[in-house]
Amino acid sequence: MLSNMFDPTTETAAGWDLEVKDDVIEEGNKHGGFLHVVVDKASPQGNVYVKCPNIATAVAAVNALHGRWFAGKVITAAYVPLVNYHNLFPDSVYSTQILTTRR
Repeated sequence: MLSNMFDPTTETAAGWDLEVKDDVIEEGNKHGGFLHVVVDKASPQGNVYVKCPNIATAVAAVNALHGRWFAGKVITAAYVPLVNYHNLFPDSVYSTQILTTRR
């Protein structure tokens, strides 16, 4: 889970969440990729949830993204146990392909 990725009270542009998602996917591809990404547009903490294909990728992504700056904010990256992720996003159980951006 990536926190502090955006402020929902100031995001007004159409499709801002898709831009955040594409940026996250693009960055994730540098560290092994993501299988599933959800931008929680209502999250006051600016949360983006990502599912990695394996533990090594999750470790690499958290190490690379935690404390990094994004859109003028410092990102907090934390692990979400797989069972919890699947409970939050049941459709993610079947996500098996590394995501690519719309760009």
